Amino acid sequence: MRIHGHRLLARFGLLVLLVAVTSACGGREPQGTQDLAQIEPISLGAGEKLRVVATTNIVGDVVHHVGGDRIELITLMDIGIDPHSYVPTPSDSAAIHDADVVFASGAGLESDLDRVFASAGGDAAQIYLSDELQHRLFGGGLEEAGDEHKHDQGEIDPHVWFDVKNVIHWVDTVEQVLSTLDPANEAAYQANAASYTQQLEELDAWVVEQVSTIPDANRRLVTSHPAFGYLAGRYGLEQVGAVYPISPSAEPSARDIALLEDTISEYGVPAVFTESTVNPRLAQQVADDTGVKLVALYSGSLGGPGSGSETYIQLIRYDVSAIADALR
Repeated sequence: MRIHGHRLLARFGLLVLLVAVTSACGGREPQGTQDLAQIEPISLGAGEKLRVVATTNIVGDVVHHVGGDRIELITLMDIGIDPHSYVPTPSDSAAIHDADVVFASGAGLESDLDRVFASAGGDAAQIYLSDELQHRLFGGGLEEAGDEHKHDQGEIDPHVWFDVKNVIHWVDTVEQVLSTLDPANEAAYQANAASYTQQLEELDAWVVEQVSTIPDANRRLVTSHPAFGYLAGRYGLEQVGAVYPISPSAEPSARDIALLEDTISEYGVPAVFTESTVNPRLAQQVADDTGVKLVALYSGSLGGPGSGSETYIQLIRYDVSAIADALR
């Protein structure tokens, strides 16, 4: 039997993560809040572990690196599932109901997650890892402080993990939450987080180095959908077009395709980048029409065994290597 304690950590007092849900790809107004100062330790029985749920497999990989074998982790979205079109199953709701904590990417990525929480019930802390970050907008530019997800310029781009610094923020939050819920294993969580953060710092420096090898005139991306704004903004690339201008669930018009092909010709873009969770049919058509290469990337999901993209770090290395090779 699990009994909630009453110890609060002052370091969480000012950290509030806003709940954001979405339809398709853009964020919409938050539906509630999770005050981390209200998270309390849980009394675990002998041999019992924290029951942790992660929404996407990218979030799950990050949580696994911090929690290690001290947690019991369930990841809701299997390899290859597009987070924008994910539909929860009854077993997903049961996992959320039984969990001590649920980690979501947030910033509007997971569709209708508030409804899932409401219907699942249970006492799980709901942690939206991206909601304290400064977000990019699909229309260009950055979210302004105090906007609280309300914008005239465009909707929030939720693909924050393409800036490695943002995932370092995720790691810090995961470590703090797990340490608060399970203080007996705090030292292990802190050590795991420190080791993983060092790997991420090295990854961030590696991405900077790889992009620096691409000629300035070639640093332009055309992708399946506009998922790479954080990669472009952080590392000096430019996202100039997408096959699906809004989301993969919204079919582009013939005029959209024609304009995209004009953009590719105008800028001399040498490749169109498709994604593992998006049907490549239209991207292949655009590449064929313009005589450029079609290059596969991973965006919303890790790759399966043997893909070279089985972890978050491998995903970034795979994508950046493919981009650099295609644009040099």
